[in-house]
Amino acid sequence: MMGESFISRIIFVMLSLFLLVDAINGYFLQSFNLDVQISMLYKGCLLILLSLYLILYKPSDIILILGFCFLLMLGEAISVLMLQSSANQTEFLAQHALKVVSPLLLLCFLFHREGLDQKFYERMDLILGLNCLIFICNILAGILGFGFSTYGGSVSESSIGVKGFFYAGNEISAILVVFAGLYLGKAYVKSRILFIFVAIFWVIVGFSISTKTAILAVLILVAATPLLFEGKRIFFLNNIPSLIYSTVLALIVSQIFNFYTIFQETALFGRMDFFFRNHGIIGVVLSGRDLYIYSMWQGFESSASIFNMIFGNGASYYADRTVYSSELDFADMFFWHGIAGVLISLFVFAALSAYAIKYWSEAPCLFARTVLLTNFLLLVIANLSGHVFTSGMLAFLWPCFAIIAKRRRSGVNPSAVAAA
Repeated sequence: MMGESFISRIIFVMLSLFLLVDAINGYFLQSFNLDVQISMLYKGCLLILLSLYLILYKPSDIILILGFCFLLMLGEAISVLMLQSSANQTEFLAQHALKVVSPLLLLCFLFHREGLDQKFYERMDLILGLNCLIFICNILAGILGFGFSTYGGSVSESSIGVKGFFYAGNEISAILVVFAGLYLGKAYVKSRILFIFVAIFWVIVGFSISTKTAILAVLILVAATPLLFEGKRIFFLNNIPSLIYSTVLALIVSQIFNFYTIFQETALFGRMDFFFRNHGIIGVVLSGRDLYIYSMWQGFESSASIFNMIFGNGASYYADRTVYSSELDFADMFFWHGIAGVLISLFVFAALSAYAIKYWSEAPCLFARTVLLTNFLLLVIANLSGHVFTSGMLAFLWPCFAIIAKRRRSGVNPSAVAAA
């Protein structure tokens, strides 16, 4: 138990500083044009520690995860061995496979610790709180003119959005969804008035990042959080929450035209208008990714077989012929890993949502509904803008968020009490 506790403490500490390492990596990249790769090394050490822990205490879990990795690499391996493609994207695909199974690796660790650690949920609060603080500081730095713009390059008057010193801009929106979902739920439980201020704050953050995903996701979470906690009562107009909700909603609806007029002046509107004029409404929704899907589908059809359908062609096959990524998670999972890859992603999602589904209707489990809504929102995002199941940043925070669905109102961890 000494070794178990020691390894777990190191893992918890590393998780608490997770986003800080990404920000430091981005700072060196922007300020000195130096990719020190400390983020990759940090995540590598974290994966090694998680694997070591599971090998020692939950070996059956690590066997399952290794089996998933084998299936995810099978299409690429056969494609290269059959001389249907070069191996120019094999390293990339191996990293991608690790990103896909990383949430499951961490979740297995958390499931085990949750039954042993009486301070487990306090640790989750600390991990999520510190990383959220780091996230907010980076967005504030971006607003002040430091760091990267959302779509690359430094922040300037002509750039769109900010992301601080996080280099992986496509993953920022998904991180925002997790933090906004969590703290909107926490705020609503504490005070309805506090919720209004927290909602305004996260809306400002969403517009600061300035992606369609960030803006729409935050607005959906703000509108849906009162519904999650109040249910049908929110529409009865005979209680304070319903009156506040209806008043705010009416004010927003009455100002839609003014909001649209202001939005027309933004750079994001210009970007969306470009896609609409060139690719129609699908182009706006998918930001041109539908063209990538079409190109990859043509490549898939040219060598379609039962094996390719089940295990995919890998990434190198498409890189040799056309674009190798559609930047939509499930499309890429199918083209690279076949139906097996899609099913593995769904398995990971089901594992991340298991507690939320189980405790959805239990009143003491305050955040089960918040977790489930946020998870399904991330599932939608994965298929509209991608970088959810393949996000190296989200992979180590999503499980910490997902597991609080079991947390009860009193904050007591019943599993740990029983184990003690």
